[in-house]
Formats: sequence, structure tokens, C-alpha cells
Amino acid sequence: MVEPEQDKTVEERLAAVANATGSTVLVLNADIGPDSFAKVVSALGKIGDQEALSLILNSDGGSIEDAFRIAKAIRASCNELEVLVPARAKSAATLIALAADRILFGKFGELGPLDPQVPDPSGNASRRSPLEIVKGLEFLRNYYVGTFEVMVRSVARLRRARRDMSLSLDNVADLLSPIADPLYRLVNYRELGEAARDLAIGEEYAKETMRRWSPLKEDQANTAVDILVWAYPDHGYIIDIDEARNIGLSNVEPMDIELESLCYGVIDREEPFVCYALPEGYEQTENGNDAAPAPGGNHGSTTGASCD
Repeated sequence: MVEPEQDKTVEERLAAVANATGSTVLVLNADIGPDSFAKVVSALGKIGDQEALSLILNSDGGSIEDAFRIAKAIRASCNELEVLVPARAKSAATLIALAADRILFGKFGELGPLDPQVPDPSGNASRRSPLEIVKGLEFLRNYYVGTFEVMVRSVARLRRARRDMSLSLDNVADLLSPIADPLYRLVNYRELGEAARDLAIGEEYAKETMRRWSPLKEDQANTAVDILVWAYPDHGYIIDIDEARNIGLSNVEPMDIELESLCYGVIDREEPFVCYALPEGYEQTENGNDAAPAPGGNHGSTTGASCD
């Protein structure tokens, strides 16, 4: 009789994922920060170096710096990395996913934009994207240019007989100045500079992550990063597998339905945690390094699973 899934522990469910993938599995089900980074490093120390590693990633994001540290630690522990996204790997968690050789999406799996969330300059408790400030200036610029072009065409038609375009341009500039000047005076250029810096930090971490570990070509990776950082109108924008392909992430694949179900069984837990499991037939040396398949199936070996 098959044991009901709800009666299994997280470790038992995770062991089933390890057996399904045939590789060591690490789970990061937490916000990205110093605590989760420390737990990942601890788990990697127990797992030891691996040829291939599967990372179940379920996170709403967090610190971009710690995301890069986690990606760096994981890639230092394996030659091949696949990231499994059954539900969500948003914001800074998306950066970790970009370090993978391939990304497997669940049916409702999603990544997210890489614009960072920073404290609201107005002092509100909520955080905001610096892209809001940049996009606001972009709107002003587009409004000014668009209005200028419309008025130039209108004035030119009125002065067609004289064909004096330079005078037309001067007239339009004079008409627009009383509208544009007050709007541009509302721009806080210190905030704008800080916003541009914060976005550039996320952009550089993403480019460096993909330069080091992604199988994508440099121009393809840079295009994807540019879109992830600068293009989306909302920080929560859903980047599913189709959208990921649209922006040039060619190393994405749909997750097998059975594997997806197993992954959901692992992350079906409210509190944050980091887990790992070795598949059956794997043995480790005493110091936890050089895990390798044990000859003859799982004779003399056990599946190790642990959660922090």
C-alpha cells in the first residue's frame, strides 16, 4: 500500500525528488538574505562536491548581494546545475536561477523582474522600485518630445508659405517652456541618481552571474538582463516559461508533471527552510566530499536527507 503523501515528512518527500532526478537535491524555500546564505553554505558543506545538483527554488526574493553569494557557493560545489521552479523564484531568486545550466518550470512556475526594491524616499514603510523614478523621467521626456513634434508639425503647416522652419522651432520651444520647466523642476535628481545606481547594481550582478555560469551567448544573456532590469512595468510581473523564452532564455524547459508534484510536496510548508537529499545508490566519503554512485544500486548505502 502506497503511503499517503500527506503522511510523509519533508525529508521523505525530498528523497523522492532526489531519486526522480538521479542527482543530489538542494532546497531553498526562504527569502534571500544572510540567514539563508549561511544555511545553504552549511548544507553544501554536508553534501560535498557534486557533478550535478538540482536546486528546488521557492522564494519571493531578497538581497541581491546574498543571491549572488548563494549562486557562487552553489556553482563552486557542482559542475552542472539545474534549477527547479515549481511555483516562484522572484526578484533576487531569479538571479540565482540565472546561474543554472537549465531552468525547469512547473505549470505555474514564474521568475520575476530584477529591479531591486529599496526604501521609499518619502519615509513610507513600504519599499519601492527605483525603476518608478526612472520611468517617471522617461514619461516626462517622451511627453515633451511627443508634444514638441506635434506642435512643430502644426506650426509648420500654418507657416507653410514662408517655409521658415527655424522660426517654427523657436515658436514651439517658447510655447512648451511654461509647461515643461515646472515639470522638470519636480524631479529630485539626487533620488534619480540613486535609482539609476541601484538598477545598475542589479544589472551588473545579473550580467556577471550569466557570464560566469549561464550557457547562453554573451549578447543573448545581455539582452535578457536588459529586459529583466529595465523593461517590465511592475516588480511582480509574471515571467513564465513562455515569457522567459521570449526574452532569450533558451535554457528553460517544462518540468515533468510527476517531478512537479514531488517538488510541490517538498515546498508545501509555511516556515522557511533549506533541505538537501542524496539519491539512493550514492555514498559519501567521511568529509562529505566526492559523492558518487555506489556500484550495484543502493547496497551498502542510504539516502541522506536533512532540513534546517
